[in-house]
Amino acid sequence: MMNLGIKKIVEEIFPFRRMINSIGMDKAFEVVKTYLPDLIVHEYQPNEAADDWEVPCGWELIKAEIRDINGKLIASDRDSHLIVAAYSEPVSGIFSKEEISKHVRCHPILKDAYFMEHRNAYNYSLVDWGITLPQQLWDSMPDESYSVVIEVEKDFNRSMKVGEYTIIGQTDHIISFTAHIDELCNDNLSSCAVLIEMFKSLSKNKNFKPYYTYQLLLIPEVIGTFFYVRNNMDVVRRTKSMINLETVGRGEDWLIKQSLRGDNYIDKLMIIASEHILKNYKVTNMFGGYGNEERVYEYPTIKIPSVAIQRFPFDEYHSSHDTPDKLSDEYLNQALDFVNYLIQLIEQDFIPEYTHILPPWLTKHGLYFDSKDEPELFELFMNQVQFNIDGNNSLVDLCFKYKIPFQTLHKYLSQFVDKKFIQKKSTYEIW
Repeated sequence: MMNLGIKKIVEEIFPFRRMINSIGMDKAFEVVKTYLPDLIVHEYQPNEAADDWEVPCGWELIKAEIRDINGKLIASDRDSHLIVAAYSEPVSGIFSKEEISKHVRCHPILKDAYFMEHRNAYNYSLVDWGITLPQQLWDSMPDESYSVVIEVEKDFNRSMKVGEYTIIGQTDHIISFTAHIDELCNDNLSSCAVLIEMFKSLSKNKNFKPYYTYQLLLIPEVIGTFFYVRNNMDVVRRTKSMINLETVGRGEDWLIKQSLRGDNYIDKLMIIASEHILKNYKVTNMFGGYGNEERVYEYPTIKIPSVAIQRFPFDEYHSSHDTPDKLSDEYLNQALDFVNYLIQLIEQDFIPEYTHILPPWLTKHGLYFDSKDEPELFELFMNQVQFNIDGNNSLVDLCFKYKIPFQTLHKYLSQFVDKKFIQKKSTYEIW
């Protein structure tokens, strides 16, 4: 069954039309604050600059209709608010089908779905009106004239918002989790709901006293990240890694996106967590799958190792068919288990370092694997593990290299720690 907390969050926020700077985004953050009361909502005003970028004004669709020459309604915003491209200009007039064709987009896969067209939102020079129609509807329309009405409202006083929630650890080294809260359902409310549920549970867990500081960022995709990062460089410079969640409730395969370098500590953590929780998954480089906040955090001037987990591909991407009923209970629960286990790995990992010059007398302490009775365990633990405890390799490094389940190695070496044969060193230097 779906985690009821995740399901409730999705159901509450999904009805709001959420695009970058909108009333729907404002309402979404109001809902999030009922789960995370200490959420900080950063606000950025229209035309405010972050290097070369500018905050877009508020934009709302008021009305959209397409009628034939006899006044018969062909399509309207009552069918789907996606009928109008986000940040479209208003228009009212009679146009031939050929003229409309210059302004219409159809979903590339789903012939009966409206397409989420948002080029106008990112291309400030694209000052034009735009609509989307299901391909099968567009194909069925005779080659004649149509009335097109688009009414929109622009608000130069409404701010673009970014939500930030933090669980303070023993150190100020930050592990950041991100998901974009604009757009539709699986893309990407599903991920937001999973992370909200995780951070809510962790914040209420009195036994959770983390070493690292954990940050949640809920953002308008990419552009919100630009403004948060540029205005909070002190926080970004303390960030050890960023983990992005995208489309986790529906899609063909689990996909792990590596960091730009591909061999960072966070990459090993993601694989170990995947082996334990996901079992079946694929791996791609940073530029595979759906691109999101990693493109900001990994930029050469920032250089924060960033990874992502997503279901990829999913056919309803950027379409009116991306609705809550399509979400998989199993996938959402797996995503929640994954991020919880990832934090468990981060918190439990350590760099083991010997405290004595000579190796301990393992048979004396019941820690020895006999080469005759247990040859595989002897090779793994007596040879590979013992001789790679060098004060540099963490448990995650050893698990990744020798394909050992993390909890198995952690349990074994914790006995060395208890007997003071090994001391723990923090992992913060190896991120």
